[in-house]
Amino acid sequence: MPIFVLLPQNPEAQAKLPAAVARAYPDANKALANHNWLVAGKGTAQDVSAILGITAKDKSGPGPTGTTIVFEVASYYGRATTDIWDWVKAKWEATGG
Repeated sequence: MPIFVLLPQNPEAQAKLPAAVARAYPDANKALANHNWLVAGKGTAQDVSAILGITAKDKSGPGPTGTTIVFEVASYYGRATTDIWDWVKAKWEATGG
């Protein structure tokens, strides 16, 4: 199970994404600054987009959650608070990172 970064692109997505993330990934999400999120789950970035309602079911445009970019994490490095690194480390090790 990979880790994904969610970057909402407008106020609508910023408002709707938290509920979608909580519903789809209740034990596998971490809120970040500026309305961004980390989630750990099975599948691809496209799968996560569909699960969260970011992409319309017919893939014609944004879904009900709004416009959000989904990135799959291949590696990580940087500066953040300990709770973020602890979450990433736990999910990375649990999912085979």
